[in-house]
Amino acid sequence: MSDPETGPSGSSPRAGSHAVSNAGSHAVAKPGAGKLGIRIAAVVILLGAAVVLFDAIRVSINGGFGPQQPGFFPMIVGIGLVGFGLAFLIRATLKPDHALEEQAAAEHKDTHWRTLWVVVVALVIYAALLDPVGYIIATSVFFVGIAWLAGSRKIIRDVIIAVLFSAAVYFGFTELLGVRLPGGLLETVL
Repeated sequence: MSDPETGPSGSSPRAGSHAVSNAGSHAVAKPGAGKLGIRIAAVVILLGAAVVLFDAIRVSINGGFGPQQPGFFPMIVGIGLVGFGLAFLIRATLKPDHALEEQAAAEHKDTHWRTLWVVVVALVIYAALLDPVGYIIATSVFFVGIAWLAGSRKIIRDVIIAVLFSAAVYFGFTELLGVRLPGGLLETVL
C-alpha cells in the first residue's frame, strides 16, 4: 500500500511538483535567451527619444528654445531618453544583467506577439489618420478597436466610453491648456 505522502513510487508528490516547477523554470529561464530582447528594448527607447527630439526641435524652430517656450520641456525629455537609452544599451552589451535576461526570456515566452504587432500597426494607422480624420473620431475608433482586440464584446459600452473620453481630452487640451488638437472631419462643428 502506498503512502499518501510519498506516492506509489515512494517519491513525495510535493517533491514531484517542486521538480516540475524547477523543470518549468529551467525551460523558461534559458541563459542568454533574453539578451536580444533587452537590446531591442534599448533601441526602441532611443527611437522614441529621436521622435520626441524631432518634434521638440520642429516646435522650437518656430517658437524658440527658451524655458518658457513650448518645445523646451519635450527637448529635456528627449535628451533624458537619449541618455537613458544609451546607458541601457551600453550596460546590456558590456555588462549584461543575467537575472534581467532570464526574466526577459520568460516574458518573451509568455507574450502574445500577434496581438502586440496588431496594436503596433493600429498605432501607426491611428497616427496617420489623426490629422485628416480628427482627434475625437480617430481616438474613438482606436479605443473601440483595441478594446475589441483585448476581448471586450460590449460594443455600445465601448463606443460611449471612447467618445466621452476622446471629447473630454479634446476639450480639456483645447479649452483649458490652449493646445489645439486636430479637429479633422468635425472641425466645422467644434
